[in-house]
Amino acid sequence: MGAERHFGPHTLSLEEPGIVRLTTKGHLQENELREMIVPIREFKERHDALYLMVDARHGTGFSAKARKAINEDRSLVPYTGVVIFGASFAMRAISHMMTRAGVLMGRRPTYQTVFTETEEEARAWLAVQHAARATGSAPEPQ
Repeated sequence: MGAERHFGPHTLSLEEPGIVRLTTKGHLQENELREMIVPIREFKERHDALYLMVDARHGTGFSAKARKAINEDRSLVPYTGVVIFGASFAMRAISHMMTRAGVLMGRRPTYQTVFTETEEEARAWLAVQHAARATGSAPEPQ
């Protein structure tokens, strides 16, 4: 695991090969999102693909301002795929509704989002994604 950085109550670490690990506690605010994107963009310069792995066991989602910022500025989510583990039913439902609303507004997802129960399952999904990219058979976003 890479060195941990703190943004409010949230913890971010950058891991090889191209994994951004975010542990959320409570709501992720827009200012925290904008602060953490700086080291993420620097990390992306060394990788052709970044994957976000979110430990959502203690998270409650994104603030309304953070959701709006993500919808308006896609550079805040420079990921090829996102895997979220430990999310509550409410968080999963909100995520699906946001994706669906985007599709209805004509915005096709640019990355795949997957929910798992455990970190082990999340890491297994990441391993499959990296292997697929290595062989040129990475899946399309859903």
